[in-house]
Parts: sequence; C-alpha cells; structure tokens
Amino acid sequence: MADVFVSYKREDLPAVHILVAGLRRCGLSVWWDQDIRADEPWELTIARELEGAKAAIVAWSPASVASENVKAEARRARGQGKLVQVFIAPCDPPLFFGERQGVGLHGWKGDVADPRFKAILAAAQAVVAGSVPPVGTGHAPHRRRWRWAIGLAGAVVATAILGLAANLGGARDAACGLSAAAFLCQRPALASPPDPAASAVRARTRLIQSITGVWDRQAGSCADPIRINAATGPDGVTRITVAGSKGYRSTGQVIAADSGAVVSRDVAAADRGPREQWEYRPEGDDMTVLDKNGVPTTLVRCRS
Repeated sequence: MADVFVSYKREDLPAVHILVAGLRRCGLSVWWDQDIRADEPWELTIARELEGAKAAIVAWSPASVASENVKAEARRARGQGKLVQVFIAPCDPPLFFGERQGVGLHGWKGDVADPRFKAILAAAQAVVAGSVPPVGTGHAPHRRRWRWAIGLAGAVVATAILGLAANLGGARDAACGLSAAAFLCQRPALASPPDPAASAVRARTRLIQSITGVWDRQAGSCADPIRINAATGPDGVTRITVAGSKGYRSTGQVIAADSGAVVSRDVAAADRGPREQWEYRPEGDDMTVLDKNGVPTTLVRCRS
C-alpha cells in the first residue's frame, strides 16, 4: 500500500505523470491508477488504495473539476483529513474546495528544486508523517470540523426540542434542513441526504451500459455490424468486448467512465507490446470512438 494516492482526470495524464515521477524521485511511495494491473477490478482497487493511503494529492484542472469521480475522491480525502490540493492548470476549484487554497503548478516541467514542487512535497511528507503542513497547501485536518460541530450541536438540539411538542416531524425537518447542521443529522439518522458517491456509481453504470449494442459505421445499413458488450464479471472487473463481422475481436478493461466517456485498456499480454486504449462517447443512438491516437470513428446504433 502506497503512502500517497494521486487523483486526477485522464486528460491530464502527461502533467500528472511528471508529478508522480517527481514525488517518487524524492522518496515518496506513490500510487495512481496507471498502477492498476489488467486483472484487477478498477473501482475496488482505487477505493482500496485511497483508503489505505496516508495522504491524497488531488490535481485540479478544468477537466478534473468537472469529474464526479475526482470530486468524490477529493471529498473522501478531505473527510479523512489527508487532502493536499494541487492546481496543474488554471481553474476555479469545485464548490467547498476553494477555501482550502492549494499549490499552483501550472507549466511545471519536472524540476524538483522548483519552490512550488518543494511545497507540495513538504505538504505530502507532513501529512504522511501525521503532522500539519504549512498553510496554503490545501490541507484540511478533519478535527477542525468536529470542533465546529460541537459548538453547533447545542443549537441543533435546542431547535428540535422547541418544536417537538407541536410537531415532531416538522422539528426534525427544520433542524436537519439547516445546511450547516445537515452532516450532524446524518449520524443519528435523523435525515437521509443524497449520497454523492452512490449517485456517481449509478451514473457511471448507466454510461457503461449505454455502449452495449450492435453498431455500424453506416447509418441504417448495418451491413458491417460491430457488436459491443460491456459486462462486469464475478471478479468485479468491467470488460468491453468488441466483435466485428469479419472476425475482428478485442477485449478491454474499463479504466474510467466519467463526463460522458468510457475509457478501456486492452487486456492483451505484455509481450504483444503496449496495450491499446479506446474511448467511447455515446450520445443516444450515435457514438464516437477514439483510438489511442485520438482519431475518431462515428458509429450508429443498428435497429432490428
């Protein structure tokens, strides 16, 4: 289990690759999703590594700010008091993250002597060691939240008691409807707020399922059908099987499904060279497929 977990959006892979390399060069044990083996379940592996890491670096950019997966990982890390925020491209952070500040790393080329990188390194090392890093590195110790919560608890209880005699349900809804008190109500089960993580999982499942079907390059003809099937096996790994009418067949493991795109990586053996990567962007009965070079192919769903 690595000490540092790195969360990012796939579009930012080149910049994040340099960051990961720099952190490792300076002695930190780092994990990111490029370390997932072809036979490992994608979601379970990410969840396990995030939970086991002592620090989590989230790389914000316009792409990652729009990613529900990255935001969910950032929320989890923040809740555990191990979040370090890095801005690899100019952007506004997601709601509730801007107050944590963060280190700007725009245009960094890998120089470990750069003061910006040294600030990130020092912050990660401090969190891993269990101490508090300098202010401005986007770190948020979770104990602050509970000191604030203790002060608020009396007001929440008082609000509920005052309304109890007249309207038990109304008192509960009034107290738990306060945005500042909502998370306190979650613990005694007084309210059932939406679960962002569960919503993200459902959205991801729907997105993956939408690419399953019979497709063709020519609208309405289906003379050369391409059968695509996305399914999760007993091992928890979601695989995409593509079969063409002329004997073509490939199998890839889903490594990302977010922002309207499903990304899979070929599960071919290593001795066949680098694994191919494909991106599927479904929009109803149309779908754009991009190969490893970003060359698009438009497919149309066949109708029986």
